[in-house]
Amino acid sequence: MPPTNRAAPGCAAGRLRATEFTKIPIRHVRTDFVQWFGDRHDGAMETAVTAKGGVVVEAGYYFGDDKGKNIVDVSSQAGCPNKCVFCDLGKEKFVRNLTKEEIIDQVRLVLLLAGGYGFDLDNTKHKIDFGKTGEPLLNGAIVPAVEKLAELSFSYKLCTTFPDSRMAYENFRALARFASRHSEPFQPQISLVSTSEAYRRRVIGTNIASFDQLRASAEQWANQNPEGRRINLSIILSEDTPCDVRDVYGTLPPELFNMRIRKYVATAHGRQNGLHTADDARIRRIQESFREKGYSVRDEAMPTAVELRFGLASNVTRRRYIGMIDGKG
Repeated sequence: MPPTNRAAPGCAAGRLRATEFTKIPIRHVRTDFVQWFGDRHDGAMETAVTAKGGVVVEAGYYFGDDKGKNIVDVSSQAGCPNKCVFCDLGKEKFVRNLTKEEIIDQVRLVLLLAGGYGFDLDNTKHKIDFGKTGEPLLNGAIVPAVEKLAELSFSYKLCTTFPDSRMAYENFRALARFASRHSEPFQPQISLVSTSEAYRRRVIGTNIASFDQLRASAEQWANQNPEGRRINLSIILSEDTPCDVRDVYGTLPPELFNMRIRKYVATAHGRQNGLHTADDARIRRIQESFREKGYSVRDEAMPTAVELRFGLASNVTRRRYIGMIDGKG
C-alpha cells in the first residue's frame, strides 16, 4: 500500500523522532489483529489491542488526501462508564482505566504498524487522538500520558462526553495548562450529541456536564489559551437527533466553540436503539444554519467514504475481533 506522505516540520530541539520512539520496546500492550481499509487517498488501519488482564481496546491510524495530518487514535479505558445508545460499547461494563504506559504503548504500536506499511513517520505530520475505547477525562493517567507523549512533535485531540465529575474537571484544567505551554495545537472535542440537553442526557448513560458547565469550562480554556484552538462541539447526527442552533447559540456561542456536524455511522448497538443515518440534505441544512450564526463548521468532521463503506465507527473493529475469537464472528 503506497503511503500518504505529507511534509512535517523538522523535529524541534530535544524532541523525539517518531522512528526513534517506535524503537523503544512495547511491553504493556499487544495485537494479533490488524485490518487495513481503503487506499492512500482515503484509508484507515484499525487494530484490536490487548492489555493486562486480557482486556481488549481499539486503536487506529487514519490518512488520506482530505486529512491535514495522519491521525493516531488510541483508547483510555477498558470498557466505558458511559452507556451511549449510539456507541458500540453501549452495553459493555467499565473494566478499568488504562495505565499511562498502556496509553503510550498504543501510540508506539500504531506508529510501528504504520511504518511497517511504508509510511514515512518522520516526515509526516501527526495528531494523537484520544477518541477510541473509554472516556479520557475520567482517567487520572491521561495527563501524565499526554505530558510524556509531548516528547514527540505531534498535535493532540481529546474527545469526551465531558462527565460531570471532579476527575473530569480536574483533568480538563490540567490539560488546559498543558496546552498553554505545548508548542503544537491541542484540540478538545466535546460530544454534544444534540442541541437538546434532555436528549443528550437520555442517550449518554452517565452524569454529564450541563450546557452552562460546558460554557464555564470553555471560558477557562480560552483564558488559559487565548491563542489556542476553540473547543469543538460534535453532533453525531442520526435521522431523529434534535438539532437546532437556536437551542445553543446563547449558551454555547461561536466565540468559544466550533461546531462539527458528523453523519452517524451505524453500529449494531445503535440500530438496536432505532438510530438511523441522517440524509445528506438534512445535514447540509443544519451545517448552514450554524454557519449563518457565525460558527466555524468544517466538512472534515464528516466520515469518509471508506469509513461509511466499512462502518468504521469507534470500537466496531474491536467488536469484530472479539466476535471472531469467541466463535461468534
